[in-house]
Amino acid sequence: MEIKVNAIVTRSVDYKDNDKILTLYSLEKGKITANIKGVKKPKAKLKFASEPFCFAEYILAEKGGRYTVIGASYIDSFYDLRLNLQKYYLSACVIDVINNLIEDGDEDTALFTSTIEAIKNICYTSNEKVALAYYLNYLAERLGYGISETACASCGEVINGRVFFNYLDATFSCEECRTQSYSEITLDTYTAFNIVKNAEINEIKSVIVDDGKATKLIKFLLYYLSVKTEVKLKSATSLNEFFAL
Repeated sequence: MEIKVNAIVTRSVDYKDNDKILTLYSLEKGKITANIKGVKKPKAKLKFASEPFCFAEYILAEKGGRYTVIGASYIDSFYDLRLNLQKYYLSACVIDVINNLIEDGDEDTALFTSTIEAIKNICYTSNEKVALAYYLNYLAERLGYGISETACASCGEVINGRVFFNYLDATFSCEECRTQSYSEITLDTYTAFNIVKNAEINEIKSVIVDDGKATKLIKFLLYYLSVKTEVKLKSATSLNEFFAL
């Protein structure tokens, strides 16, 4: 049986002499694994379809629950990511959370669309950090870990001084109300979170967040996702090293 899926390559691993095993995140099937044969040969026609970040319409042959790529029509390679190290690392973070936090076969049209939009915004706009921060917050919401309130959980006031956050309860606290279960975060992180949380997807290109604040917000959201999912994300370490946080 043959099927068509619109998918992006989130992992590509060498297999045998000339084959690769791909992880495809697709609109129609969620995250799936597929074999692609002969793509390590110099003149392989489907070589492009085995590259990380390749977004294409894949034709898959299915047999016994296993998929093999037999054709592909290019949609976007996001080639510019390879020309800008910061953009590459930020997009790799999107791929990392998909590989590690999304279950195989978990179909979610809204999340797939948001994932592609995030990579597009990282690749083609100058607001790549805000694009990633928006996506990470959106992903947390889709996974059931959304941070719903930004005022102090106890007194209900907007926080203007020292800010504290409970990673288990996903609540903020001011200095006067905080308990031992709260950890301090920077006011910059809190301010940036409020801006990004209240933004719309079509506003990402024009959302104004200071570069340093956006970096702190990304670090905060990655750590929050790691705590909630109990998964250590490699991209969090890589970004920390890249941004020297």
